[in-house]
Amino acid sequence: MNLQTEIVADILSRIPIKSIFHCKCVCKTWHDLLSEPYFVNLHLPRSPAGLIIHRSNYPQETDILKLVELDGESDHHNIHHNPLTRFDLGLGFNYDALLLCETVNGLICLWNYYGVAGYICNPITREYILIPDQKYDSPYAIVTCGFGYVEASDEYKVVRLYMHMKTGKSECKIYTLGTGVWRSLGHLPFPLISFQNGIYLNGNLHWLTTDPEGTPNEMVCTFDLEKELFLLTPAAPFVVGRDVKDRIRYLGTLGECLCICDSTADFELSIWVMKDYEMKEMWSKEIVIREPSLQYQNVRPLIFLESGCILMVCLDRFLFTYCPEYGTVQIIEDAPKKAFDARVYVPSFIRLGSFVLENVFVF
Repeated sequence: MNLQTEIVADILSRIPIKSIFHCKCVCKTWHDLLSEPYFVNLHLPRSPAGLIIHRSNYPQETDILKLVELDGESDHHNIHHNPLTRFDLGLGFNYDALLLCETVNGLICLWNYYGVAGYICNPITREYILIPDQKYDSPYAIVTCGFGYVEASDEYKVVRLYMHMKTGKSECKIYTLGTGVWRSLGHLPFPLISFQNGIYLNGNLHWLTTDPEGTPNEMVCTFDLEKELFLLTPAAPFVVGRDVKDRIRYLGTLGECLCICDSTADFELSIWVMKDYEMKEMWSKEIVIREPSLQYQNVRPLIFLESGCILMVCLDRFLFTYCPEYGTVQIIEDAPKKAFDARVYVPSFIRLGSFVLENVFVF
């Protein structure tokens, strides 16, 4: 690659994603340049975080992904839908809608709860990979999925956890993109208590669980994707004087920290933040939101906006912002009676064809 081409690549890597789409149509030279690994690696760390919204119109079997840009404002103008990045995947199954598992470096993991198959897709390159798996007796089982990246080895891994609620049979399986095969790590060293998919942060996947010794204490299971080892640490404490069952707790991230959203019967949503894995008093209650529409809801923080507000998603219901300064909640987008989820998404031009032994399809 000559100096002039490097300069062009450097300039193009700094412009908005929708402008890059147009640049690919300028000439064959630019089209080829924007597909080269050099440009892909140059663009990714400069790509601004946006949002990916997943809607599933089950039973019509239509799965929609929408890429959303954020401008950091606190009013309804802070979300900009780009018609060039709205995709009808058409990947649904007869059994159930697909679930949005996780996004990492522009790659999105979608999973069918019944264990039939999963997908890794990149909506920017319009490519996807089918990851087949065996079907499980899901009405009597808990099945969750996780997706993450190992920087040291430049590997992307899908992790699936399974536990039969009657027999207690459990299993952890791992699929590394490019290998074409699942590997089993054997039985889980802890009980699964939630259908929530794993939360990816800092090279690890996280799930909520209970103490395997039989105590009622809630724990956070951390799975090291590089070492492929499990670690249990205490979860955020329950509020004294309230019934443990009288709440919904959901794992997520806030900034660069793991968090637990605790939704109770008295319209109070508490967000506990884990500051450090190694600290004894690792959890602190950072935010308390009093809002009737959030009672008994699965809520996940998404991203801090430049205005100081926090963008969040109430699963299957709506996107909303919370302003800590004024204690106000504003609904941004709702989706009644539809499967609805959102994640922070950093667009990239990673080509799925770079993973050997994978069949790549185009949508």
